Amino acid sequence: MSNTGGRRLKQWLMEQIQSGQYSGLQWEDESRTLFRIPWKHAGKQDYNQEIDASIFKAWAVFKGKFKEGDKAEPATWKTRLRCALNKSPDFEEVTERSQLDISEPYKVYRIVPEEEQKNGKSSVMAMAATTSSGDITDMDCSPAELEELIKEEEGRNIQASPEYWSQGSINAPSVLVSPVVSLFYYGGKLIQNTVVDHSEGCRIAPQQPLGRSALYSSDSMQSVHFPSAELIEYDRQRHVTRKLLGHLERGVLVRANQEGIFIKRLCQSRVFWIGLGEVGSQYNHMACKLERDAVVKIFDTGRFLHALQLYQEGQFPAPDPTVTLCFGEELHDLSNAKGKLIIVQISVLHCQQLLEAVNMRRSQPYCNNSTLEMSDNLASDQMARIYQELCSYSGPQRQACYRDNMPITA
Repeated sequence: MSNTGGRRLKQWLMEQIQSGQYSGLQWEDESRTLFRIPWKHAGKQDYNQEIDASIFKAWAVFKGKFKEGDKAEPATWKTRLRCALNKSPDFEEVTERSQLDISEPYKVYRIVPEEEQKNGKSSVMAMAATTSSGDITDMDCSPAELEELIKEEEGRNIQASPEYWSQGSINAPSVLVSPVVSLFYYGGKLIQNTVVDHSEGCRIAPQQPLGRSALYSSDSMQSVHFPSAELIEYDRQRHVTRKLLGHLERGVLVRANQEGIFIKRLCQSRVFWIGLGEVGSQYNHMACKLERDAVVKIFDTGRFLHALQLYQEGQFPAPDPTVTLCFGEELHDLSNAKGKLIIVQISVLHCQQLLEAVNMRRSQPYCNNSTLEMSDNLASDQMARIYQELCSYSGPQRQACYRDNMPITA
């Protein structure tokens, strides 16, 4: 089979479904708007390359990427078709109907009507490549993207265990600074807020079908899900956000302790952050890119406390207790963050409370100088000193900062 006719992925794939020669490749509904494609992992004991990789091999042959006699590379074949499906505006994965944790796993894709494509094809995400005439084509993965996806395919059955959080700089007592609050913004509109109070932190990822999320998470972590794209009002934004969520499948791991907030990017999509971390700077508001599988401190409690002292003395601007994450799109600074498809803001609740207390002190310079009441189980002398320097004010007293199992706000 050759590609001399210049047929697009949609026409080719519809022909393969109609042929009935590929086991598991079939229509999902009577109206033929949804179809199943087999998706068995090569690591399964009953994996049969001739059967389970047949549709992926056929695509490689069609695209001229494989001919008989070449070395068989089923992971590469599978990744190429997956990449083509993800980039094509003609298809959209329906994750809630996919079944990847059964004996004969499969993914379900929807055929996107042309009218809907017209509403969603102008995307800052550049999910699909375009020709000079403006037609969207089924382009191949870039070499770097192909390599990254193959690694994900080969390591798909490896769990993201809490052991990630007991190594290196994060090897600190399992004590949360306080609740961590996460705010989810789609196109600048606040969609959801979530409080994380689990001692092992959380994984932030899209909602997965039953049984599927176990591939990437642990029972000892809290699961935090991105809001559904169906909550978005505008068709084009909703369509492109769905596409982006498909690239965030493995998500990010987040945990906080008395040192600060730590993150580990597992997802395929790029993630940028701005915050008071070890390498970040909140004063020039420049973004940093998260490298995949690296543990990064995106919020440093010590830096925040020092900046808070300087702010209280009138020597520095107020420190920001919030870390801004941007998914899928490049972020340079905070000036255009509201225009991004998916923004998540993470902050430590008690750091917010400390800043509020200092602001109250600055707004009432003649208030009583008595120190705030301290809790008996306060675990940080540094935080205690900060609290002792704060004046009391008319209103509810603040809780001590370093308690066991204090929540994180995301």
